Amino acid sequence: MAMNNSRRFSLRLSFVLLLFAMMMMMMMLMPPNYENESAFLMKRKQSQGTTTGGFMFASAAKTDDDDDDDDYDEEEEEEESAKENNVFHMEVRTLYDPNNSGVFGFQSSEEFKEKVLETRDVWVVQFIAPGCQPCKDMAPAFSRAALSLESVNIKFGAIDIAGNEDLGRSMQISRVPAIVGFGGKKTWNPYRKIAQKLSNEYRGDALTARALREFAVKNLPDDEVARIDSVDELKNVVSDEMPTLVYVTDKSETPFMLKSLAWNHKNRIRVVELTYDSSTDDLLPTPVLPGLEAHEDEEDAVKLVLYKDADLTKKPTLFDGESMSKDEVFAFAEKHLGPEVGELEVEVLRKKKDDGEDKSGDEKKKGEEEEENNDDFSLFIEKKPKNFEQDVIEKKEAVVVMFTKRTDECGLKVNEAIDAFAKLQFQAELYEYVVNRDGEDILKAIKLAETQTLSKFPNKDECFSLMYYPFGENKEDEESYPFEVSEDHPVNDGNLKAWMYENTADVVLRITQDNLDQYLATDPFTPKCVLFSQKDETPGMYKTLAANFKDDFHFGFFQADDKNDPNLQKFNIPKLPAVQLLFVNPAVTPQQEASGNVQMNSAPFPGPMNYIYLRQWLLEAKNQIKRKDEAKSPGKVTPPPHVTTQKEFEDECESKGGLCAIAFIPGTSSSSQSMFEDRMERAFEAAKLTSGRPFTWIVVDPIVQKTFAKAFDVLPHNSPTVTVLQPRKGRYATMSGSFDPRELARHCELVLNGKTRTFMIQDVPKIIDGGESEDENDYEPEEPIEEEFDLNDIMGEETEDATLGLTRAEIAELERKKEEEELAEAARVKEEEEKKQQQQKSSGKKKKKKGKKGKKKKEDL
Repeated sequence: MAMNNSRRFSLRLSFVLLLFAMMMMMMMLMPPNYENESAFLMKRKQSQGTTTGGFMFASAAKTDDDDDDDDYDEEEEEEESAKENNVFHMEVRTLYDPNNSGVFGFQSSEEFKEKVLETRDVWVVQFIAPGCQPCKDMAPAFSRAALSLESVNIKFGAIDIAGNEDLGRSMQISRVPAIVGFGGKKTWNPYRKIAQKLSNEYRGDALTARALREFAVKNLPDDEVARIDSVDELKNVVSDEMPTLVYVTDKSETPFMLKSLAWNHKNRIRVVELTYDSSTDDLLPTPVLPGLEAHEDEEDAVKLVLYKDADLTKKPTLFDGESMSKDEVFAFAEKHLGPEVGELEVEVLRKKKDDGEDKSGDEKKKGEEEEENNDDFSLFIEKKPKNFEQDVIEKKEAVVVMFTKRTDECGLKVNEAIDAFAKLQFQAELYEYVVNRDGEDILKAIKLAETQTLSKFPNKDECFSLMYYPFGENKEDEESYPFEVSEDHPVNDGNLKAWMYENTADVVLRITQDNLDQYLATDPFTPKCVLFSQKDETPGMYKTLAANFKDDFHFGFFQADDKNDPNLQKFNIPKLPAVQLLFVNPAVTPQQEASGNVQMNSAPFPGPMNYIYLRQWLLEAKNQIKRKDEAKSPGKVTPPPHVTTQKEFEDECESKGGLCAIAFIPGTSSSSQSMFEDRMERAFEAAKLTSGRPFTWIVVDPIVQKTFAKAFDVLPHNSPTVTVLQPRKGRYATMSGSFDPRELARHCELVLNGKTRTFMIQDVPKIIDGGESEDENDYEPEEPIEEEFDLNDIMGEETEDATLGLTRAEIAELERKKEEEELAEAARVKEEEEKKQQQQKSSGKKKKKKGKKGKKKKEDL
């Protein structure tokens, strides 16, 4: 029997080797066809995607059943990912054609650093990952934005972090797609003794070409255009060194075309803005430039000229374009550039040292915040000792604290220790406390370090000390763990992982064949994340993941005997290790929930076994499953909360997804108690009428929050009213009509179904904690931007969600009522038309009779 098995194995091995050799020969003979290869890879990825429960987890992972190494090993996974860089680069080439998209596809981290971080160019870069559907959805808008700004030399690029994980870590990319802007200058970091470009991540919800363009131009340097407010100051800025372009304006902000012109042609042309006040009583407020005659009419005033030298008595060259478009202004300026200069080096900005003058409390606090939030590429965020209790002890998340000495002798050692945490990013908050920083905090920092390290730091020999505070509600009751540094135990990736993983509480449930069914049946409406592996113990990275997400998911670990384990086949798992998400479809009705007769769906994790990707995957799952599940039960309607702070607005409105119904109700300071209570009750009734729909209701006082209310066209005279806001898309619709519960609910339904006009809002003003004072009300709302669009597309995503909590019978009933309303409306219109026609006929007969009477009188005469 043993001989037969051996012979069988040899035959199989020979057959596999023969097939492999034939495939290699075919590949050598076939010419490369990258276009077909890209299409094949995309098709392969799509076929591996799993659609469950109304959302898709696209897959980029291999499913090779013949892989013998099925034990989880993060290092091997990352090496495998590095080998598949070709596949990841295909993703960028598939999204963006290098010839006509306007978007440059970076092929490596080194290429990104060379072109973006080490040049004067202004860049906007999209970080993507394989199988990222939102990345694909926004690609057309990203390309349109890139093409529209080519003429002002703002560059757009895209890079796949799955093939360049080192870059993803250093840039602290925690989600995809991530849009990050980079200016043209570097900033000097006095603590790390290096100069680097600062990144600026796009935080807006709108992913339109217009929103991306507005974000892109904000990354242009804003200190290259000189702004003066009088003609006399021209003599200080116009010189013989280079031509000077002078733009006369009454605007408070510099147009991006001038910023781009000044930056792209630095040392070849100087750009100056001469500002004036157009709100004065002067009939001709626009100033007259030197060398020009006075204008007799404002329409004849010259707004753009070019002085070739410092002689202001000469007549300047007048702008000869038909309009002040960026293309024509650039063309005019580029005809008069000074001589070419060599390639310019990247400028480095340095903060000025404190001149010793006393600062006010507000200025000092602001300076501390700017220093604390200094945005560089360091993995550790420097914190203030006075806030240690709030930042570490009271924080629920796990925290690694590094107490450091920032001296010339210790600088290199500290930076090397920080860099060792690159692969542990996001597994814990990383904070640095410097014990020798100049200022009043030095004594607090030293005392804090001594207390937390049990007097082991600071001392004259050590440059830093590491402490780990595990996940927990109140870390005063938990034990903190120091990292012991020695020659045999240096600070490196492996030792740091062992240190953190050993001291992280294991909240993962061990699943076996005996308790599997019980595990699935327990609390079925909380999503479950299960790791299938052949390892004997729960991997440390998975323990950390479970600790950080334990409030949102149940975590389990199933040890499989081998690949033929029947439980793996039950969950359709072809390869180990594997992670599955088990959840109940969000469309399950309350009746089904009560009966417990529900079916659990599964979705496989598609990426490499890396903490960053697992974390992002669970964040997306949390948004798509849990929030929908919480929002759909009509039986859990509570009175709309009265929002008075920005945090409350973010928690109650922006973070819950769907649509936010904002009831603007004046408070008791401007209306009687009984009137206020009556209006609150009406808002509550409207919330009940829209229960089970994707609406979150809140109440805001438009008198106290004037700026916020004005942004939605709500003024004291037209309140109370309700505004439906889509925070992610930046669109809103404010109701005009009586504050009746049914009218309020009807307005919400019209918005949801795309049957009323919505307007775009660029930036939602913040709720002022405690309300606004009179002098703070200087906000001028932007004109609503009306665009051509299909109303059904604007709220399409929420329209799909509208029936998630309903049975088929309830959906059919809604459709029947909707159809009846449409028929009734059509009948009413028809009836009005018929009445109108009858009135016209009746009016015609009267005119005819009147004409006959007039004719008869004329004949009698």
